[in-house]
Amino acid sequence: MSRVANSGYLEQKVYNEIKEMIISGELQPGELIIQDQMARRIGVSRTPLRRAFTELERDYLLETTSQGLTVKRFSADFILSIWEVRAGLEGLACRLSARLIDKPTIAYLRSLFTISYEKWKNENDLDAYRQADIQFHTKLVGIAGNPILQRNFGDTHVLTIAFSKGILRSPSETFPEHMDILDALENNDEYKAEQCMLEHIRKTIPYISSSLKLATSKDTMR
Repeated sequence: MSRVANSGYLEQKVYNEIKEMIISGELQPGELIIQDQMARRIGVSRTPLRRAFTELERDYLLETTSQGLTVKRFSADFILSIWEVRAGLEGLACRLSARLIDKPTIAYLRSLFTISYEKWKNENDLDAYRQADIQFHTKLVGIAGNPILQRNFGDTHVLTIAFSKGILRSPSETFPEHMDILDALENNDEYKAEQCMLEHIRKTIPYISSSLKLATSKDTMR
């Protein structure tokens, strides 16, 4: 591997590691990033770290403040705007996927959700349902086969996970919605598939708004 190629690989590795720290909550919104400490933590030199920081800022995961480099802290309006964009992107993904999806994939996604839903009901395993949800949405975007859509979905999906932790409607509400989406896809109904996905995501937005207002109110009272 050439030196240039190796450098690019290392930067991507550092980028992915820090992104995962943010998504998992290991790094919290507003947390100050000390370059030397992070370099030691990951085990890299400053050069790939600085380049990864630049990309993370571009992707709205870090920001430069008067204190220095910190994990991005989003306003409620910005978080809501991310969800609106995500709704539009995934609605389009469903419309495109309705032309291309095959029966085995639909059967697989039904089984994936049914099993995870039963695990939630019987074992209170919400994580299995979350993972099924992520796989479902990612799979449909992949089937759509539009690289621009895939890139923008990746950006918005990471942000909704990173900055909307704990905000999730009950599977008892969302499971039937996922089944409606799959029904429309199975019937190759592009319009209905798109509308079902738009409604599915937009139904979450008022709940997010209420949760963010509650969080802001608690912060104000401290």
